Amino acid sequence: MGSRNTLRRVLAGAVVVAAAMTAALGGATAASAHDSLVSSSPAEGESVSSLSGVSLDFSANLLGYDGGNIVIVLGPDGRHYESECAALAGPNLTTAVSLGDPGDYSIEWRAVSSDGHPVSGVIPFTYTGASTSAGSDTSVCASAAGATAAPVESAPASDGGAPSGLVIGLLAGGGVLVLVVVLIVIIVRTRPRED
Repeated sequence: MGSRNTLRRVLAGAVVVAAAMTAALGGATAASAHDSLVSSSPAEGESVSSLSGVSLDFSANLLGYDGGNIVIVLGPDGRHYESECAALAGPNLTTAVSLGDPGDYSIEWRAVSSDGHPVSGVIPFTYTGASTSAGSDTSVCASAAGATAAPVESAPASDGGAPSGLVIGLLAGGGVLVLVVVLIVIIVRTRPRED
């Protein structure tokens, strides 16, 4: 009877450890998530007849690294229509624009997430108003690295292949689980059996 009580206590302890590991892994996954674009003006697919600036709102305050936060506006002719470099205010990126002929435009953006990793994307929209600019072959912020290249949504390759927090958590959890099983086997085998 004593070995059954011991086994129940060990199993209860294993359940507590498993619950704690699940909570820790859930927290590690949430902490490793990058900031995301919450809204934009104009919105994706929106049709506008006038536009003097674009605004992007993110889920957290962005980091203000020089050249890291970029907003460019490309017209149907492939020319640039942003008239200033992107301005950062907490979770908001804005840039002034002066658009050309009516047609399909795109906002291409790259931002430095609060965790230090870049995030990027493209927001297409349609302009139906009158031309207010001839545009430019290059961005007014062409000195910023990658300002004329299409953004790619990815984390930087500077991790050097290091395992993520989730992988480390899973490996540690697996080690704890093996340890608990070994302890159960040892306790059950070393306890005298009572008939």
